[in-house]
Amino acid sequence: MAELRAWAETHPGDPEAGAVIFHNPRRVGCHRCHPIDGTSPGVGPDLGSIGHKLERAALVTAILEPSRSITVGYGTTIVATTDGDVHQGILTRVTADWIELVDKDAKRIRIAAADVESRTDSAVSIMPDGLHSGLTAGEFADLVAYLASLQRSGGDADGVTTTVPVASLPATFEPAFGTLSFEHPTWVGPLPAREGSGLKARFVVLEQAGRAFVVEAKGDAWEKRLLFDRTATVRGIGATGLLGMAFHPRFVDNRRYFVKAQVRTDDGMETVVEERRFGAEAVDDASFTPRRVLTIPVVTPDHNGGCIAFGPEGALYIGAGDSGPQGDPQGHGQDLSTLLGKILRIDVDASDRPYAIPADNPFQDVAGARPEIWALGFREPWRFSFDPATGGLWVGDVGQDRHEEIAVVRAGENHGWNVFEGHADHAPAERRDGVRYVPPVFSYPRSLGASVTGGHVYRGSRAPRMEGRYVCGDFESRRVWALREAEGLLVDVVEIGRAPSRVVSFAEDADGELLVVGFDDGIVRRLGLGAIDPAPLVERVLAETSRTAPVPWRFTTTAPPTEWSRVDFDDASWATGPGGFGTAGTPGAVIRTDWRSRDIWLRRSFDLATDPTPGAEVRLVIHHDEDAEVFVNGVEAVRTERWTQSYVDLPIVASAAATLRRGRNVIAIHCRQNSGGQCIDAGLVERIRPTGVAPHHAE
Repeated sequence: MAELRAWAETHPGDPEAGAVIFHNPRRVGCHRCHPIDGTSPGVGPDLGSIGHKLERAALVTAILEPSRSITVGYGTTIVATTDGDVHQGILTRVTADWIELVDKDAKRIRIAAADVESRTDSAVSIMPDGLHSGLTAGEFADLVAYLASLQRSGGDADGVTTTVPVASLPATFEPAFGTLSFEHPTWVGPLPAREGSGLKARFVVLEQAGRAFVVEAKGDAWEKRLLFDRTATVRGIGATGLLGMAFHPRFVDNRRYFVKAQVRTDDGMETVVEERRFGAEAVDDASFTPRRVLTIPVVTPDHNGGCIAFGPEGALYIGAGDSGPQGDPQGHGQDLSTLLGKILRIDVDASDRPYAIPADNPFQDVAGARPEIWALGFREPWRFSFDPATGGLWVGDVGQDRHEEIAVVRAGENHGWNVFEGHADHAPAERRDGVRYVPPVFSYPRSLGASVTGGHVYRGSRAPRMEGRYVCGDFESRRVWALREAEGLLVDVVEIGRAPSRVVSFAEDADGELLVVGFDDGIVRRLGLGAIDPAPLVERVLAETSRTAPVPWRFTTTAPPTEWSRVDFDDASWATGPGGFGTAGTPGAVIRTDWRSRDIWLRRSFDLATDPTPGAEVRLVIHHDEDAEVFVNGVEAVRTERWTQSYVDLPIVASAAATLRRGRNVIAIHCRQNSGGQCIDAGLVERIRPTGVAPHHAE
């Protein structure tokens, strides 16, 4: 296995050959369980955009160690029946009368509820170990290359944002608590303190497995101490665990706080909201027995929501996911008789019962509706927050296979799931006449990310240019965005940075400045916005690539004279062909001219109507497989090794950028292929910073 991993991570492979392995039932035959076109459910997740979601190393691990990280919604369920049979599969439907599984052979198994002796979740993937055992190292690399090439655009619905510009100056990410780190943290928040108490720099951090810590500044260092430990009962795997916390609006007086978690039961799992109390020393009050406030039913271990928060009026809001299975086949998101797939709102100050229903909840007078419901039509409202200036509720709702979404939610609104996924149709047959489905403010496809993490509207004082912008991100791609809306419509959005670790949560400190929780490395970071310029870089194309239209190049596969890269070199004897060059099926590549030799040398001329913009940053846009050296007007601009899976932009050295001028210019490239698929195409752009900040060229 180590040999396969090392080979696949260092050799690009041939995606055309990998496609044969993927679809051949006598080889790996992945297609039997994994669709790639979004048209039919499978035993495994749709892989049509897996190349966007997972980097190469993660694809290798997913094949070699299928149980290491099971995709949410595709965990194995084990059902034992009263007659002694045991069935394993992916849970696809659950009703009061029966449950349905799909087993590893894609066979549907329906079991009457009365015949179920027990139902448990397994940490072992239904995808069997050892599928790679019949592959050579080269064939394994080919399969990985094919998976990496699966990159569905997702921009197939009106309103979907498919491209996001980059900010002129990005945010910074600096550790907030010195050298402290945590084991899969899920949430952080400032510990409320009375004005003038001097206890402003205290926070609570939750870990997925069930631990909570108080973090406090002690001089120049930070210390943490255990607040409580619920690891014995919390189900801290997948998208479940200890996920949310909210301090009562009068916490400094009554010490009440609330947590949301998924806990193990004799029958499996349930989602609970419980009340706890702080003691005098900022540890859990041992004299107070945690009190369960609300239990939310669980159909599968997935999509149970992750957030609770008090609204500006003092009610407690709770995010409840649809609880699966994939696609919400029971229509929980649209069913007012269940709490699932909703934003709930309750009054936790009732004296004689766990909670009361606020008098203005919108559905309490609707026959058959649960009165706790405040809004409906959600799949997995993972994180939400209230704008402290307007009171508006911003919700990040995790999508299924195609789109992620951010919405501003108001009382009584229907946000569409499972009729819609983001702006796109999901189950149009479920649409009902006379129902208004509220579209999101911002939705984006898998090319930008695969799991939205809701954030906060910035109302701090250190970054005036960010005032009123909603900052959010994506768990998988680590992109962090700032967006603005007006009357429910997106005004603009800009990428302000890439977090160092997958973003599981954002938070506001007591001053309104933002924190980012890194799930993988366990570090809570301050999001530095003080020097940011959210105005997007203006990009001007200097030399087109061949992505959208053919661009003619001169080329040769015979080693040329040493002066081949100079502007005045005579390349009249070289062949002519449109870029890009390579073999069909190379991940992310546009191939217009076949190239199969080990080396290729390329030259092209391009004319500039004006000199480059003073102060602009010139960057090379390139897709290469494999090693490439690029010259601009005879000066080496970029040298890059291995390969890319899509077009990327790279800084060029300042001396090469300085040669660009009005009139004729020349790009020259040497690319060397080592194994597997191959490609080369390139162009030049300049990025203009509106604020006139100096560009950064490579040295």
